[in-house]
Amino acid sequence: MAWRFKASKFKNAAPKFPKKEDIITGISAQRILQSSGNHIKASCLYMVFNQDSGTGGSLGVLPLNSSGRQYDIPRLEAHSESVTDFDFSPFDDSVLVTGSSDLTVKLWTLPDDPSELKEADLSRSTGQLPPQSRRIENLLWHPCAEGILALSAGHSLKVYDVNRGEEVADMSEFGDQIQSISWRGSGALLASSCKDRQVRIIDPRANSIVQQCEGHEGIKDCRVIWLGDRDQLLSTGFDNMRSREVFLWDCRHLTSPTKTFTLDSSTGTIMPFYDPDTNMVFLISKADSILKFWELSDKDPFLSESGTDRTEQIKGCTMVPKRALDVMSGEANRLLLLNKASIQQASYIVPRKSYRDFHADIFPDTNSLEPSMTADEWLAGANTPVRKVSLNPAKAPPLMTKRGQNKGQATLIQTHKTEPGPHGNGHAEPKKNGEVKKPERSPPVNRRDPPPVLVEKIEPAPQPTPIITDLNSQGDVLNNSTPPVSQERPRTPPRERFERNTGANIRSVEVDGAVADVPMRLKAPQKVFAGIRQSKFRHLKATVAHKDTHITNLRKLCKTIPGESDMFHTNTERCAVPLEGPGGLVAILELNKPGKLFDVGVPAVQNVGKVTDFAWDPFDNHKLLVACDDGRIRIWEVPDDLEGTLTEPQDYLIGHTEKVFFIRFHPLAQDVLVSASYDLTLRVWDLTDNSERYQLHGHTDHIFCASWSPDGRLLATACRDRKLRIFDPRSSDQPIKEGNGPEGNRGARIVWALGGRYLVVSGFTKTRQRELSIYNVENLEAPLSREGLDSTPAILIPYYDEDSSTLLLTGRGDSTVVAFEVSEEYPHFFRLSDYKGTLHQALSFLPKCECDVRKVEFARGSVLRATTVEPIAFSVPRVKKDYFQDDIFPDTKVTWKPAMSSAEWFSGMNRAPAKVSLRPADMQLLSEAPEGTPTKKFPSYNAKLYKTDTEKKEELVSAMNDKLSHQDSPLPQDQFEGVDPDEWDD
Repeated sequence: MAWRFKASKFKNAAPKFPKKEDIITGISAQRILQSSGNHIKASCLYMVFNQDSGTGGSLGVLPLNSSGRQYDIPRLEAHSESVTDFDFSPFDDSVLVTGSSDLTVKLWTLPDDPSELKEADLSRSTGQLPPQSRRIENLLWHPCAEGILALSAGHSLKVYDVNRGEEVADMSEFGDQIQSISWRGSGALLASSCKDRQVRIIDPRANSIVQQCEGHEGIKDCRVIWLGDRDQLLSTGFDNMRSREVFLWDCRHLTSPTKTFTLDSSTGTIMPFYDPDTNMVFLISKADSILKFWELSDKDPFLSESGTDRTEQIKGCTMVPKRALDVMSGEANRLLLLNKASIQQASYIVPRKSYRDFHADIFPDTNSLEPSMTADEWLAGANTPVRKVSLNPAKAPPLMTKRGQNKGQATLIQTHKTEPGPHGNGHAEPKKNGEVKKPERSPPVNRRDPPPVLVEKIEPAPQPTPIITDLNSQGDVLNNSTPPVSQERPRTPPRERFERNTGANIRSVEVDGAVADVPMRLKAPQKVFAGIRQSKFRHLKATVAHKDTHITNLRKLCKTIPGESDMFHTNTERCAVPLEGPGGLVAILELNKPGKLFDVGVPAVQNVGKVTDFAWDPFDNHKLLVACDDGRIRIWEVPDDLEGTLTEPQDYLIGHTEKVFFIRFHPLAQDVLVSASYDLTLRVWDLTDNSERYQLHGHTDHIFCASWSPDGRLLATACRDRKLRIFDPRSSDQPIKEGNGPEGNRGARIVWALGGRYLVVSGFTKTRQRELSIYNVENLEAPLSREGLDSTPAILIPYYDEDSSTLLLTGRGDSTVVAFEVSEEYPHFFRLSDYKGTLHQALSFLPKCECDVRKVEFARGSVLRATTVEPIAFSVPRVKKDYFQDDIFPDTKVTWKPAMSSAEWFSGMNRAPAKVSLRPADMQLLSEAPEGTPTKKFPSYNAKLYKTDTEKKEELVSAMNDKLSHQDSPLPQDQFEGVDPDEWDD
């Protein structure tokens, strides 16, 4: 029978794409690095994918049944460089292996329950293999033996026993980089494709290449897969004319392909996928938008195209394990497609007249979670076929997780979905004799959820009788007893239905079969927007000054300065910027001299050691202090017109025995400084004689930051030991208060807020997500509120404006400045408008007196970019800018002049700073402005400026006629004289 008349069960299978609102969005895969991996993998519980994260060393993790827009996607902070490939264990849906450009291979264990994913610590790996000599290209678990992993790195292919961490095979007989590997279905052999255009069959237990031959002629990526346990390989690649090809090979005679198919001239690498249960072949191309579905047969032409569908441009693709498919909907296969900003699933549905029954002809037994042999058995030469399990929900046997057996935990029993009965979906419970008993009641089944639902079987114990309690309209209590709750399945969640009968609400509560109808009280309607906080700074905006005020051509900016430093500092006259190179250079740039810097000869101060932090004296624009890794703090006196490089500091602060973390000036007292070092001490200095006055102890690990209180009495610190501490330096060298800080260990920052009654902490969670926390100074045990942000690795450096209670935060390499209003009202953080610009390295702010109140600026400073320094101002949009906005600008503290001397502060004196009004003398207060709604001024209408096209045309014609009619002098042609006729005779 000709192929076109061949009956196929899957030929008419077509992909079913989700609705637009169900597509997983909120991700970014636009700039993932190219590698031999497919960039996305799935188990029955999770999907893991490459996500654009700057360095590429992290992976996004989501439950398999996720849908819709995702916020705060959990990140697996796997490696220091880009993740090139990863793979889920075929015998444990929570075990993942990852490989990276940093030459390492790590093993990860995700939570057994996907609902615990966001609370899990995804920063610590379960194990790690020895580092490789080249970057990892491919990772692939053995399909039958437990703990056997194949990996390729550069020109070598290795096989590891992961349980022991031992290398069991190493083959380096490859002429170039290995581009793909694939196990035979029985796990006896490996196939590989290589950049040297060779297709090879390898026996890893013999450390030898069995066969090899010339593959695709093109030099671009080539992929090869083993077609289950058949004696056939399928490869995809390019010919010498750069046309894409598909080859079918007979691995018994690997000399030339059995069948060759030429496709098109697209440039994307084709990723082949094969389902041995249905013989369905999928050819998905990177950077393409076409899904090709083919079928494999035993007769010529062996491969036939069954369908082509279009979708968005594809970055990566994977097949979902068969055990996670919705078999009762005819789902034969499911692909997960990684796009630029989304993940889309394509479910290949086999059309059937009815989906009420299980169609065994299209769902044969598939691979189970149980390995067929151990690693030792496989190494000894065993080739036990992979174990199978039925996909029939009514016949599937109970499953036992391997970790549950090893740990001695209770047995896990699997509940299954059954075909819907006459009254809806049922819940089947398998018996020993094969019969299926259907319980009287069953929870509704969501067809998109994975079929296996693991429930712990526990011994029945005496349970108190559940009581359903509610209030009727008179406030009485209604009690209703229910039968004991079953221990064999999860407790059925309560269902509520609300009915309106003559103004009364009826609440029907059901718990495991017991139903009670209870009258409910009607709630008063709520006002729209009643819960939204109104803020004067809600629509704040940031404005970067004109290019004429920028300092440009900044060269060799040092981006490796430690994270404890703010990296960039300005005062009203100058800014200090760290530069790369030996000698610890810090450039000194004059803000009043914008323009292009010279390529060489930038004014700078040169420190002997590497710079770790620096700061301007807030009361002296000429004094700069620089901390270095040699433990010394250098004091520089910068002249007005600095030219060249200063090499000799004015003096040193010597006391720390190891390198200094950071330095912070006292906000009110002149010549008072605090510093922190690797010697785990804080030291308070008197700069009048450059002496050390206090030494503070109590830290057990790396000190992240320190912050003076607004009144200058106390000092708050955050430490890597996840503790917050408050010191009173003049009374004790030990902390007077201590509490729990951020759980992450990447860094933290502290600012005092709301008059010094609260601490705002910028840090990381244990999953390395950036977050804000607010603490009451009187109780540091737990934060009052937390605000999760994103997973960018840079620490958020805060700036707090006391007058407006506005908090501005940004990190190195960010393009956004996040803004909040801090309040004593819960949840304490109220989001304001963010500023989104180009990438920058740091922000530094000036005293409040530098703000232009005529433009309603409440914060002014400079932003440091890779090659420029640009002035920036944050303002509030207002209509009546002619008036002084006294509701935004209260009397402000004088922070640009000292409130006391260092001697006064060290003697125990506390003096509040003076306050001053920012109101210019010629501006009237907004509160005193005349009442009335301001009207927008429009320019008056001028008939000469606003004319129709017809009027303009008539005016032009009239002007031309007037000019011609008033022409008194003769025309030029009238003045020409002719020649005599006899002159023509010549």
